[in-house]
Amino acid sequence: MNKVNCMYPESLDWKAVDEGVEMAILRFEPGEVRALLRFAQGKGYPRHRHPEGEEVFVIDGIYEDMGVSYGPGSYLYYPPNSDHAPTSPTGCTILVISPVSPIKI
Repeated sequence: MNKVNCMYPESLDWKAVDEGVEMAILRFEPGEVRALLRFAQGKGYPRHRHPEGEEVFVIDGIYEDMGVSYGPGSYLYYPPNSDHAPTSPTGCTILVISPVSPIKI
């Protein structure tokens, strides 16, 4: 039987990446990064481009991007070379899957 790797929220290593935005890397392997990003209420991240694309799953709160609000359970796919400037009016936690680190730390 294979061993299951589990990470509990209280054991994650959260790092500030911008004012009111924190990131915790869940898994990092060549060609794919999985990370949680946590936005404080009213905070966001400056417009940036994803040369290789990015996937986002909203876990809690409201995630806003390009004038559209997304709630828990929403899945977004940003194709290669897309850009965005995500924010959260309520605070939110998202799962990000990307070929490279979603935010430089």
